[in-house]
Amino acid sequence: MELKLSILDQTPVIKGGNADIALKNSLILAEMADKLGYHSVLYSEHHGVEAYGSSSPEILAATVLANTKNIKVGTGGIMLRNYSAFKIAEWAKMLATFYPDRFILGLGKAPGGLKDAVLALNGHKLPVLNNINEKLEEIIAYLKEQNYKDTNLFTQPSHVSVLPEITWLGSGESSAKEAAKYGISYSMADFIADGSNAEIQKIYQQEFNMAGYGSQPSFQVAISASVAESPEQARRNAFGMVYQFVESRKILAPGALKSPDEVEALIDNGEDRELFNTLLNKVVTGTPDTIQSKLKEKALQYGTNHLVVLSNMYREEDRIFTYESLV
Repeated sequence: MELKLSILDQTPVIKGGNADIALKNSLILAEMADKLGYHSVLYSEHHGVEAYGSSSPEILAATVLANTKNIKVGTGGIMLRNYSAFKIAEWAKMLATFYPDRFILGLGKAPGGLKDAVLALNGHKLPVLNNINEKLEEIIAYLKEQNYKDTNLFTQPSHVSVLPEITWLGSGESSAKEAAKYGISYSMADFIADGSNAEIQKIYQQEFNMAGYGSQPSFQVAISASVAESPEQARRNAFGMVYQFVESRKILAPGALKSPDEVEALIDNGEDRELFNTLLNKVVTGTPDTIQSKLKEKALQYGTNHLVVLSNMYREEDRIFTYESLV
């Protein structure tokens, strides 16, 4: 099986660092990934947390598209509860027009931040949560320049020749069914999902609507990974990333990436050891000699050859080493 590899970049900020450094690191990583032949690089959306340097994946994607040549670049993703469907469709068409067949519009249902940040994004009002699928339908209508609810409204630029690929982000069966219903790609976040439901890919394939937005199903799995010269070091390098997963599970704002030594001390003295170890065991770790076989094992588990890899490291050189070792 020949793997198709993509990068999920959360623009990690390390403790003692800053967002300026993190954003520059993201650009360097994307340029490297372009040269190494990665399929795509996707940027996540987070608000009001010190852990990540970017709150605007569409702006970061546009910057990276302008500085790379071949790699697909996208949002991973835009959180629909926070924005107007009309505006999303407008800038997505702009990017698809400037960069034909290279821009991916990744969309999701998650909050993108804790309560105060989400309220601020929604004019200090509670967001409407029961219209997420309606927003997705609206975006598709605007992109395809179809009449939406008899408004005769169209998005600019109009009469475009290339539309962006749409990817629906989720972690379970219901999201897979939604993606299939609308005929769009589905990206399943294995690194945050409870358990490993290998049947999701089959459900998505079986229910995919060939008359929907896209003509062919596309299923990908997002994993976390760490590669080092020894298995022990690879596992240890992932400590900071996993501790952020723990914070998210506890509905806390993830802090900046901590060093493995600091995380070890926190886990030894805290009540989170069991959760930490459970999440650490989900990280795909290995050496340059063993990581390919482990990636293929994960791909076979889910019935796909497309993996999206997240690797947040305290030392940027460890993150770079991981992504260099995967291809």
